[in-house]
Amino acid sequence: MGLRSEVQSRELWGRQVAFRPSAAIAATPTNLFTVVGGAVKITAVTVRLVTAITTAVTWHLVACGVLLDTALFAAIGAIGTNVVWPLNVGAALIAPAAASPVPSILAAAFNVNGAIVSPGAVAGDNIVLTYAAALIDGNTEWSVEFYRMSPAANIIPV
Repeated sequence: MGLRSEVQSRELWGRQVAFRPSAAIAATPTNLFTVVGGAVKITAVTVRLVTAITTAVTWHLVACGVLLDTALFAAIGAIGTNVVWPLNVGAALIAPAAASPVPSILAAAFNVNGAIVSPGAVAGDNIVLTYAAALIDGNTEWSVEFYRMSPAANIIPV
């Protein structure tokens, strides 16, 4: 394989990151990202708290109808802390921390290293955050690390 082919192959099939810049989450449910063009393997979903979250709000994340947690977590955290999703319906989120392992310790305990999701699912093409009735009172940045399962696949921030 020539250098050009090698670079194109790594660009196409290597780890990708979709990033959603700092913003307030003002409504539930909130579409964070859209999956387009084919299946992707999500290997990490991380949120960084840009401003402190002081109100206990239960978070829940679904990607194209695939549950990524047990929704048993109230995110309260300081500025600059991170929340990592376990990518498994059998595990709860990890409390906000300055550093978190990926995959999360809870995902590793269940031998989970990702979730494969596809657009066109009955449940929709979005990565959706829902939360309890109280509003999330801080700003957040979101990132999704993923691998393409087909050349046209991508994750786009909403």
